[in-house]
Amino acid sequence: MKNLFTIALFCVFALGANSKLSAQESYGNALNVFATFGDNSSVTANYEFPLAKNWTISPQGTIPFDLGYIRAGARVDYYFDSLIKLNEPWDIWGGVGAGFNIGIADDYNGDNLSLNLNLGGEYKFNEKFGIILEAGNYGGSLGLGIHL
Repeated sequence: MKNLFTIALFCVFALGANSKLSAQESYGNALNVFATFGDNSSVTANYEFPLAKNWTISPQGTIPFDLGYIRAGARVDYYFDSLIKLNEPWDIWGGVGAGFNIGIADDYNGDNLSLNLNLGGEYKFNEKFGIILEAGNYGGSLGLGIHL
């Protein structure tokens, strides 16, 4: 798992370093709320801050439907829009995240560290709202993007 995480992180940074500079939209300042389905069904929220051109960083919190633990962490995403010449109202990104699982149930004995790779896209209905589909190693997610 560590090797997969290292390779994915290298690829994301390499793509960011090779992107050509051009005028485009800015990313970040968005609250995203997801429902994740799969083995670890949960509700996740993050708030994106602009980090660099095409990059965002987000504090993130997750509450699973079984309420056995909560996860606090962060993620970094790279937006591929300028690389593939994608225009509004679409955004496509890939990223990595890490977090600590904090057991709140007496019988919780899962991993304390979680790592996630994700690939997602958003269709913006207007300047404020969009619908998000995302896939990662924790399953698929459907969400709402609120752009502030």
